[in-house]
Amino acid sequence: MSRKQGVTPGLSPGGKIWLDKVRSLVLGKLIKSGGAGSVYLLPGAPTQVAKLYHPHLDRAANRRKLEAMLELTPKLPDQLENGKRYVQIAWPQAAVFDGQGGFAGFVMPLLDMAQTAELEQIMQERQARAAGLPTGLGPKLTLAANLAAVIDALHQQQHYVVDLKPVNLRFYRDSLYIAMLDCDGFSIQGHAERFPAEQFTADYLAPEFQRKGMPAGTEMAQDRFALAVVIFQLLNFGIHPYSGRPGNAQVATDIPGRIRDGCYAYGVKRHKQLAPNATSGHALMPPELRAMFDRAFSQSPTPQRPSAADWAQLLRGYAQRSDGKLVVCGANPEHQHFAGLGCAACARDKVIVAAAQASVQAQQMQLQQQSLPPQRSTRRTAPGQAPAAIPVAGNTGGGITGKGWAVVVLLIVLFLIGFTAWTSSPDEAKAKASLQAQADQAAGLEVFRWRSPKAAGFQPSDARKAVRSLSQAVSKGDDDAVTRGLQLLYRSGEAKPPGYGGDRTQARLRASLLEGLGWVPGYEPALVATYLDLLQANPRDHLVAAAMGRMHLSLNEPQAARQYFEQAVWAHPTDGTAWLGIAAAALLRGGDERDAVNLVALAHLTAYRYAVEHALPAEPGQPADNGVARMAQRMDLAAKVLRLAQPGAYQKRWDKVLAEGALLAAKLKAMPPLRDQVGGVQRDTMTTVAYGVLDEKHATGENRLTLTIAADGTLTYAAAELPMEPMLNKVLLDSVKRWTYLPAVQHGQLLESKVVVLVRYRDGRVSFVPGGVAVTAEN
Repeated sequence: MSRKQGVTPGLSPGGKIWLDKVRSLVLGKLIKSGGAGSVYLLPGAPTQVAKLYHPHLDRAANRRKLEAMLELTPKLPDQLENGKRYVQIAWPQAAVFDGQGGFAGFVMPLLDMAQTAELEQIMQERQARAAGLPTGLGPKLTLAANLAAVIDALHQQQHYVVDLKPVNLRFYRDSLYIAMLDCDGFSIQGHAERFPAEQFTADYLAPEFQRKGMPAGTEMAQDRFALAVVIFQLLNFGIHPYSGRPGNAQVATDIPGRIRDGCYAYGVKRHKQLAPNATSGHALMPPELRAMFDRAFSQSPTPQRPSAADWAQLLRGYAQRSDGKLVVCGANPEHQHFAGLGCAACARDKVIVAAAQASVQAQQMQLQQQSLPPQRSTRRTAPGQAPAAIPVAGNTGGGITGKGWAVVVLLIVLFLIGFTAWTSSPDEAKAKASLQAQADQAAGLEVFRWRSPKAAGFQPSDARKAVRSLSQAVSKGDDDAVTRGLQLLYRSGEAKPPGYGGDRTQARLRASLLEGLGWVPGYEPALVATYLDLLQANPRDHLVAAAMGRMHLSLNEPQAARQYFEQAVWAHPTDGTAWLGIAAAALLRGGDERDAVNLVALAHLTAYRYAVEHALPAEPGQPADNGVARMAQRMDLAAKVLRLAQPGAYQKRWDKVLAEGALLAAKLKAMPPLRDQVGGVQRDTMTTVAYGVLDEKHATGENRLTLTIAADGTLTYAAAELPMEPMLNKVLLDSVKRWTYLPAVQHGQLLESKVVVLVRYRDGRVSFVPGGVAVTAEN
């Protein structure tokens, strides 16, 4: 492929790319080419593809953006179900380079496109059936909940989609997991730099941006609006929330114009100028769901739109069968509807059938009129006056013409649609009113419950953040933060051990072989391939990951080296030699001696802990040292090997860092243990909140809120004892997410705890009072 076609010469099928400048891969078939780059299969890595940027683009900016994406990877691990792997997001995994060492693009997971479909296809029943997709409300609720969870994971890393719309989203046909593509086109958060998204779609653009565009820093608001539009379409037969029947000529005819003017026709309070689509099912949605849509499409100057986490929490309750909030329709088993409410799909079918019948009847009437013979007038005329003909159907001289009958048909259809949808019969209307009243009553007094999204487990990015946070805590002299950080890091490693079992002597021998003095090759392709295969088979092989890190140091590639050393810490947090490697990479990359000294000190702390907890029996005739002496020898050997990574001034600076780090480690070992405390909420964060009362009967009262606080100080669960109205539950949700939590500490160890908070509300104001520790079986 030539440069004229937009690809660097040599980077075409059959050409070579380099992964982290170490491992080469041959490009396979070209599967996609767009404005930013081209995507190729990789025969040597069948589960990945390579995206290569076009050469005319800003290579430096793209590389910075990629590094930001690699550092802030969203927590969206592959899902395993029934023996199949589902890639939720095609996020970059590593940079790739051309033969001259220039940045070319990245590799990412391969999504099985044949097993996925566009979200647009499932919204309309006819399209869904043609594509072999489910048509019921249940699958659509599952898709909406999964989509919200994926967007929430992106937002947690401050990345935003911006051009969020159904045709840009895909999902797996069998599992209904979301499959996100083209992630490098998102708005990405980097170090003191944001890489903006270049595209947006007017039909999904928030009203505040319709006139003047979307300024920097507003991507969160845009994603929240677009997500609400997509969810509304999913749950309401593909109907756009700003479509409908205009009441006058002043209403904009296009969707962007209606968004701009706030013409949302499906709110709890009817819009004055725009009537809803007759086939809409919004009136048969639960009140709490309608209230969420009203918040999302509010016309207030500063709308408090629901976050992706809010949507995920709400929709998950409807999508889970065990909650019983969705039931199978008694009239049509292919339909599902919200419990306690009528079936929106059945009501829609009635409207469509009635409209079709009205159209047929009107056409038959027109044909009958046309078949009748012309009628003569019996009217007498004055002498000399011509008879006046009375025109009938079929006459061309006036009366009801073809266009006139079209108007008649339209009026009949509109009348039947409205009549069928809202007043089919007095009994049906009463039944609907009764069901709606029951639903309103139930929704008005719902019990508040919230659970944090299921954690993806301890990821390499978590280890990376922990390492940097610990170094910063050491610099600040925050002993408690250092102790807490190390405790949590150790526990994460204990939860998933590296997998070295069996004979400890053999394990020591393997470590000696991989860490032996003088093992710092410049580049040995066969050895590198072996190590990469080992890491692919077991990503938690910390010894091999550290060996790869030392090799990259010798190649003067500190960024890649640090990533491998951080992988070793992720796999085995108490391996002090990996911490030493991070220190060496920090010193070589930017000359940051302070960071390097902190990391050397942390290396000694973690190594000492490992030695104490994993001591081998003393050799016969040797004094017992609890493993500390042997660990010290291993650390000294690792420091000497790392000293050989670079010649010249680096070695003198490294010796200085080692000496200062050892002194700092002695001080850190003397840190006092954490002070015992009960778990709780930081009092000054529990502020009084004003809210809009919906139900005056329940505007005053008191409740008890039980909270579960994890050992790391995060809230994992919250539940109220008594039911309350939806607006008050919304205040609770916003508040518990905003509070600062204090984990329990007992005998210096961080523990999970349950605490009680008293909720008192009156006249539109709610306040919170700590209620102490919850009584459980454990305490």
